[in-house]
Amino acid sequence: MKHLIFMMITFTVISTGAIAADNQKGKISENITISGILVDNHCADAHKSSMEQFIKSHTKECALMPDCAASGYSLYHYGALLRFDKESSKKVEQFLRKKGNRLDVVVVVKKAGEKYSLVSIKNK
Repeated sequence: MKHLIFMMITFTVISTGAIAADNQKGKISENITISGILVDNHCADAHKSSMEQFIKSHTKECALMPDCAASGYSLYHYGALLRFDKESSKKVEQFLRKKGNRLDVVVVVKKAGEKYSLVSIKNK
């Protein structure tokens, strides 16, 4: 009888841990809304040490230059660069090519490893 009770308690503890782990995984992939300034990775890498100053003068035209667009995009958010994955960078480029769209945006993203996957983007 003691053995059966011990097995039931063990099963309950293991099940609870598995459910908690699944819930934690779900939190990682939740949508996150972030505002910031888009910057191409080519320029971001070239101006790492002066990003705060650089970002003020960076233009949409520069971000759309062939080498810059090919490098992918990041979002500058309170001193941090949040890099988009390859597919999301293509979406950012399409967004920037539309007349009236700006670098100053609000995005909805999902964290995908070290990079971010774009869910939506709009002008700030």
